[in-house]
Amino acid sequence: MIYSINGKHETNTSESYNKDIYVYKDNLIIPYINLQILSPNFNHPTIKENDRLNFAYLIFKTVKEMHWSYEFNNKIRYKNLVFDTLSNDNDYSTKYIDATNIFTEHYGYDFEIKFKEQYLYFSEDVAIKNGVLSHWIPIDTPNFKRNLSEEAVKSFFIKDNVPSEITELVGAINSKVLEILNII
Repeated sequence: MIYSINGKHETNTSESYNKDIYVYKDNLIIPYINLQILSPNFNHPTIKENDRLNFAYLIFKTVKEMHWSYEFNNKIRYKNLVFDTLSNDNDYSTKYIDATNIFTEHYGYDFEIKFKEQYLYFSEDVAIKNGVLSHWIPIDTPNFKRNLSEEAVKSFFIKDNVPSEITELVGAINSKVLEILNII
């Protein structure tokens, strides 16, 4: 199910986990585990404010540019990717998101994305948690044990498993044409 999300604070990525960011032309697809819904401005029968989704995707269409930072060897590094240098900045929305790549030593990233359209995708059988300590945890951490199977987590982060509804939304033939963004 794909939902258009236009509000600035509809989702919270600060305690979410991801692996890769996929790019197709000027579109970004970011898979997340534990994505929090802050204010559901879409019609769904069970999702409510502050729910956390086990597996979901944020999709940004018609991206103008993105900037990000990360720590490497105790230094903050900065990178950017520009898709469009000619359009007026006023035509774009800006969103700040976090990404915590659980499979590398480069743990946290802060992104600023300028885009025209944003979407949220989750499957019909999405699992939901709500509450202060109700999180989906894909790996064992010093404070919490994993509560998702290793197989489910690995499968979710395989590029070829990006749902066809998402590839169709961004105009890709299939998931094989998606590129993985080099964020380091």
